[in-house]
Amino acid sequence: MNKPFQRIGSKSNAHVGSEFESAASKFFLNQGIKLTPNFKIEVGVSKLKKEHAFDFGCAEQKIIVECKAHKWTTGGNVPSAKLTVWNEAMYVVVN
Repeated sequence: MNKPFQRIGSKSNAHVGSEFESAASKFFLNQGIKLTPNFKIEVGVSKLKKEHAFDFGCAEQKIIVECKAHKWTTGGNVPSAKLTVWNEAMYVVVN
């Protein structure tokens, strides 16, 4: 089966994501920051707000974490479309 968007050398993209989330959780815990998985907050602008579940978060310390494990393309290009989506998502959260 042809999977052009599959991470080369990985079992599946879902496994890559799960492993990255686990590493991120351990990193923050080693820093003394205990985060709640599937942390939900309202995001959006004015009346267009809706609940979004971030990978991790902490209300007391005002931390949200969204884990994304991207790599440069096989041609060595930056995944710019994915970075644009990150910028838009963070704008919605902050405003």
